[in-house]
Amino acid sequence: MKSEHKKSNNSHHIRKIILWSGFTVVVCFSVYAFWSFNQILANALLRSFNSNAISDVYELKFEKLRINIVQGNITVKNVVIQQRQKPLYNYPYINSSFRLTTREIHLKNVELLTLFKSSKLRLSKIEIVKPEIQVILTGEKNIMLPFADSTAVKNLEIKDLKRFIDSYFLEEFKLVDASFHITNTWKHREFKVAKLNISLSDLMINQQPGRDLLSFKKVSLRIGEVSGQMQKEAFKDVQLKNFSLNIESLNIQKSIDTLIYHFNNFNTGMKDLDILTKDSVFRITAQSIDLSYLNKSLKLSNLSFKPNISRASLQKRYDYLIPQFSGTISTMNMLNVNFDSLIYQNKLFADTIDITKVEASVFKDKTKPIDKTRFPEYPGQLISHIPIPLLIKHIKATEVNIVNIERKSDGNSAKINIQSGTLEAENFTNLPIDKMLTLNVEAIIENKAHFSLKLAFDYLEPQFSFSGIVGNFNMPDLNLFIQSYLPVTIKKGTSDGITFSGKADRTHATGEMKFLFHDLDIDMQLSDKTKWQNSIITFAANTFLINSNPTKAGQPPRIVQFSADRDMNKGFINIILKSFFSGMKETMILSKENRNTFRETKKEKKLLEK
Repeated sequence: MKSEHKKSNNSHHIRKIILWSGFTVVVCFSVYAFWSFNQILANALLRSFNSNAISDVYELKFEKLRINIVQGNITVKNVVIQQRQKPLYNYPYINSSFRLTTREIHLKNVELLTLFKSSKLRLSKIEIVKPEIQVILTGEKNIMLPFADSTAVKNLEIKDLKRFIDSYFLEEFKLVDASFHITNTWKHREFKVAKLNISLSDLMINQQPGRDLLSFKKVSLRIGEVSGQMQKEAFKDVQLKNFSLNIESLNIQKSIDTLIYHFNNFNTGMKDLDILTKDSVFRITAQSIDLSYLNKSLKLSNLSFKPNISRASLQKRYDYLIPQFSGTISTMNMLNVNFDSLIYQNKLFADTIDITKVEASVFKDKTKPIDKTRFPEYPGQLISHIPIPLLIKHIKATEVNIVNIERKSDGNSAKINIQSGTLEAENFTNLPIDKMLTLNVEAIIENKAHFSLKLAFDYLEPQFSFSGIVGNFNMPDLNLFIQSYLPVTIKKGTSDGITFSGKADRTHATGEMKFLFHDLDIDMQLSDKTKWQNSIITFAANTFLINSNPTKAGQPPRIVQFSADRDMNKGFINIILKSFFSGMKETMILSKENRNTFRETKKEKKLLEK
């Protein structure tokens, strides 16, 4: 019995050894087979890449790959795609390059058997996680990849030819949290992009001799942050955040010198745009910009245009009087924009631009001389210099506040506030048109005097018409405004309303004014006169000038004709102001023509009263 029991134990021990040995062999074989299969697929993946003409210029390197046989997924670790130090074949038209490094590339739903047998990579999805991409652009038209050009490979034998991507379909492509560094030596530009995410769906590539055809069902792009430097552009530095772009049904046809594209819809937006001009003097910012192709709209919020240096530093840059502008805009919405004309024909057509809450500042240093070689044009002619064809039917700005600050020739400063303004413009265009550019302006000066102004500018000739109304106001309240143009201080007086109209040509303006006022008392201060001389002038002015219009009860008011010569070195606003003050002067001191007209008016009134 003991012998049989011992024999049984030995037999059981032997079976156990055999089982463990077999299990070990199976495990080792499985590990070896899996490792071998990984190596085979890795080699197949490299052969797939190297069988394409791209491998003539670029090389693919990776450390290892991981396979999910059941799902057909491959994860490639520590991948590098970079330009070869010496290309296997020279494609002379390639003038730019890129380098991609990433820890992981996920290839999903791969046809493993096809890859194993024929080294052809067929799959449905590619995902590249946190890659670092460097792009170097060196030409006017940048080409980084070889394409199927028969003339470029005419000296190669058939057996030496590598295949080009004649047709390729991919269900989904994703670039996740990428970082980009783009250097353009041709245009002297450099951009850095952080947290770039790209998603492409239903990607189709069809490469034909001399051209590439690409189509996408949907393109989605997100960027966390962009910064760029441009040495030869109007803008020096550009920064923005949260850029987004979505395109539906995009089709592209690209050749060596031509790019043709079409899409069904797109929208884009960005936050915190910050632009520094080339000379580092001005900074342009916007809190948000949103564009919608389908809604035909472009919307911007919290725009600002401000100097990046002090006012004194800015003025030192100029030898002549140059107005300095700065300001902010709460919202600007461009509506019913024809984006097709803008994209395909470089023409800007829009129905409306709505602007709200404008805070603007204008500074003039009148201690500086005027540039006598500068001859500003009227708006009708200025618009013609805009480089692209455009037509904006209607522009409206509301809640406009302007501060005008002037450093006068004597060193003192004058400040004028224009509040609660509204501006409307019609027919803003540089295209042939039988209509005029019209402007309607309303505002309040120093919160005291409400005024409205209508302007109509001719596009063919340097001329325009104007008409305005100024409501009732206490005249001493506008001394700062009046003293900017006349050496007069108004001690008392009330304006009962001003209406005026006229026409201006290139050098001259004429018109008519009705200026009603009463109890006027002025003090004149001429800089080249002594105190006692100014006192005599003031006495004479108050003695010979009328202090009311009408001068007496029952008399008709003075309605005068005025004229003013344009200062050719100043713009249209100056000729309007000169016309306005010329009308006021004519009202107080009648010229011979106006005196005769007023006499006739009084006679007619008396005849009517009889």
